[in-house]
Amino acid sequence: MNLEFQSRSEEICAEAVEMPEESNDLLVNQNCLRAYGRAIAERNYTDAQLRKTLKELAEFKFALDESAIVVITDAKGIIRYANDKFCEISQYKREELIGKTHRLISSGYHSRDFFEDFWQSIQAGKVWKGEIKNKAKDGSYYWVNTTVVPFVNESGKPYQYLAIRFDITERKRAEEALQRSGLRARQQAEQLEAAMEKLKQTQAQLVQTEKMSGLGQLVAGVAHEINNPVSFIYGNLVHTREYIENLLHTINLYQRHYPNPLPEIKTALEDMELDFLREDLPKILESMEFGAERIREIVRSLQNFSRQQESQMKSVDIHEGIDSTLLILQNRLLSQRDRREIAILKDYGDLPPVQCYASQLNQVFLNILCNAIDALEEPALEDKKEPGAIAIRTELSPEGSAAGCDSACCLGLTEGNFVVISISDNGSGIPESARGRLFDPFFTTKPVGKGMGLGLAIAHQIVVQQHQGHLECISQLGRGTTFLISIPVSQQREKVKQ
Repeated sequence: MNLEFQSRSEEICAEAVEMPEESNDLLVNQNCLRAYGRAIAERNYTDAQLRKTLKELAEFKFALDESAIVVITDAKGIIRYANDKFCEISQYKREELIGKTHRLISSGYHSRDFFEDFWQSIQAGKVWKGEIKNKAKDGSYYWVNTTVVPFVNESGKPYQYLAIRFDITERKRAEEALQRSGLRARQQAEQLEAAMEKLKQTQAQLVQTEKMSGLGQLVAGVAHEINNPVSFIYGNLVHTREYIENLLHTINLYQRHYPNPLPEIKTALEDMELDFLREDLPKILESMEFGAERIREIVRSLQNFSRQQESQMKSVDIHEGIDSTLLILQNRLLSQRDRREIAILKDYGDLPPVQCYASQLNQVFLNILCNAIDALEEPALEDKKEPGAIAIRTELSPEGSAAGCDSACCLGLTEGNFVVISISDNGSGIPESARGRLFDPFFTTKPVGKGMGLGLAIAHQIVVQQHQGHLECISQLGRGTTFLISIPVSQQREKVKQ
């Protein structure tokens, strides 16, 4: 019997013997027995509660050791206890850790001020929480979410520290990769902006060029210089989108399997505005892709304007080229919020296969049809009752009777028949003052940002220089515009000498 139990029993017995004098010895003995019984019952209850508490503490320790990295240090930071998870993540044996400080696993990532603030906080008896990057024995790095709890004595001074940590390496890697992707996206956006600025400067330089003979060579050089960085950026956008989607998928998996993160993790996610990043990154990529594609279109236009891209001519069905171009423009022909659907009226003649550069002629059709659609979308036509329509007519004409073709403009045309394609719209027409400049490079009647002024210039060069044909515009204000394209059915490689 221990002293505490004996002392308590004597107290109870003393209470029992303090009875009136008339009480007999038997009554005293009974009271003493009852007192001993109560003492034994209290002791048994106390022992049971103690065993229960010790069992719960052991279970808590087991659960903590299984789920967290646990370290206990003395007041000087010397490690006195390290659980298996700490040994596992640090790759050190327990005997290599005991008696050492955390300098053993220092990564050198954090500043001296970081650890000074850390020590000032825990030495003042305050709980410290934060994220620390450590270095394992093999030289690899890992991140832990750390909570350090000081144990203080009667005077309020810490005598040991309990550190509870959780491995957050994968999440930190995902965040760092996401940040790197965002940085690359911003850098590429800056490169796109610089490329656009360079393109604008190039355009200004081209406008000032006086001699058309040197314009093609200049434009070709500019297109080549711009095409290289834009191709690099455009090609990397696909990989950037894939990387970001993979990173976001990884984070989604993490959140799905760990739906209730620690408050520190939740706060970190809120600080980085993860939901905003999920929503904004795809928009940034879309705007970059749009800008890159726009630059590529401009470069292709410049290249088409400056040089021939096809190696040889082929005999093709002109109607197939027109139909494929209309298919590309189908979405633009559909009804819009402020106008009805644009009707396409076809009147195809019986044409033989035409020897030409098919893709270049398709671009001619595309440029002229786009201009016709733009003309039918002008605000001045909003009150027009007649629906917008584009009429396309083809015919075969003998030499010399091609529409708009005279002896001066048809030098270089081969003997034989011509194919004539007319594309007409019922828009508002083109002012007479602008008709004489329609085929000049960079001349446009459209608002700023609507067009570059290269479409008709490229079309003119393709028809006249590449196919020895003729391109003419006939327009009346209030009645619409017609473009007449005349090209020979077969080409003669040697031009008629003037």
